[in-house]
Amino acid sequence: MVLASLFFYSYWNVVYLPLLLGSILFNYTVSIFICRFRKISKILFIFALIVNIGLLCYFKYMDFFIENLNFVFGTNFNLLHIILPLGISFFTITQIAYLVDCYEGLVEERNLVNYTLFVTFFPHLIAGPILHHKQMMPQFADNKKKRLNFENIAKGIFIFSLGLFKKVIIADTFSQWANAGFNIVDNGGVLNFFEAWVTLLSYALQLYFDFSGYCDMAIGLGLLFNINLPVNFNSPFKATNIIDFWKRWHISLTNFITTYIYTPIIRTFRKASFGVILYSTFVTFVIAGVWHGSGWNFFIFGCIHGIALVINHFWQKRIKIKMLKPLGWLLMMFTILIAWVFFRAESFQGALNLLRSLLGISWVSLPEGKHLIPSLLRNINGSEFTIAMLIIGFMMCLCFKNSIEKMQALKTDLKTALFTAFLLAVGILGCVGVRYQEFIYFNF
Repeated sequence: MVLASLFFYSYWNVVYLPLLLGSILFNYTVSIFICRFRKISKILFIFALIVNIGLLCYFKYMDFFIENLNFVFGTNFNLLHIILPLGISFFTITQIAYLVDCYEGLVEERNLVNYTLFVTFFPHLIAGPILHHKQMMPQFADNKKKRLNFENIAKGIFIFSLGLFKKVIIADTFSQWANAGFNIVDNGGVLNFFEAWVTLLSYALQLYFDFSGYCDMAIGLGLLFNINLPVNFNSPFKATNIIDFWKRWHISLTNFITTYIYTPIIRTFRKASFGVILYSTFVTFVIAGVWHGSGWNFFIFGCIHGIALVINHFWQKRIKIKMLKPLGWLLMMFTILIAWVFFRAESFQGALNLLRSLLGISWVSLPEGKHLIPSLLRNINGSEFTIAMLIIGFMMCLCFKNSIEKMQALKTDLKTALFTAFLLAVGILGCVGVRYQEFIYFNF
């Protein structure tokens, strides 16, 4: 499994394999010294944090730093044009979490192969979920997991097929509207009110089903090898406030930032007053926003969510007026959608251009040939089959409470086998003859 995972990683670009292996060997070695030499464990831990965060900052933020340096001081330093190594954010923070647990005396791993598999296990390597040591090591050590389990294989194929269907048929279809609209605003163009909302809602559905599909595929692949990956996505659009949303969206990231960022910030204060809690919440989500990528748009994305969470906590603890669920849902969705404008736009000006249209400032008829929707409808494959698959898949995925609960109640009978075969076949056919589209989270 280690060799297969390393081959999987190298297939994209073998040049970055030494970086991954070097990171693993460094952190594994430091973890042993932290566990063995408790008197200097704090120094070793801080050193390891600096190395890991420094490595991440170099690859992810160096060009952003140079751009802002040139802007502020009028310098003319050349950009490095660094290509972000695949999965660097995920394999770095996974190991940081492990080092924290070692420092606190919670774990101690002496098997390099198991540790390497923990970091590189290919279903989660590219875009999560962010794994915790105690979730995985007992499974790797369990001999029962090393036997064929046909029930797990059946469930794994089903949930993988469902995820592939979500990604290829639903997410990639909506991406055509989203990409066309954002390309226009990022290049200085203007959309009218209706076109802007088509663009943003298309991106929201693309992101939803892209990430949901990836989470399903990762869990399905894990089950093929009798490995249970943690649930990372739980119908977030059914949340009725922003707090509940983050308990359902990218669950492993929420757990990570709560445990390893929010809690340490709280501990720096003598007393965890309500004001301190609100401050820590805001700072935590600003950091989470910047973690998603370099650029001021990600900072703004984090600020929007941080402010929304602060307001939500203040409302619950101080106002204490129960809000109607439909109103709460609308406020949550509006906040999320506005934040996603900055999350998706390539530039700050592009985000502003779309916001003007969304808020009705550009509610005008554009010149002939400049409208977004008609040109999109002409360019998209509008066959009855594709439209039918889109509607079926959309309704099917919305009706599922979440894929994991559906899988747990799954009956491995002929009906399920035929349904799985249908999903898998349509998903594979959807990949044939189309331009390849990466998972949105692969580059974070």
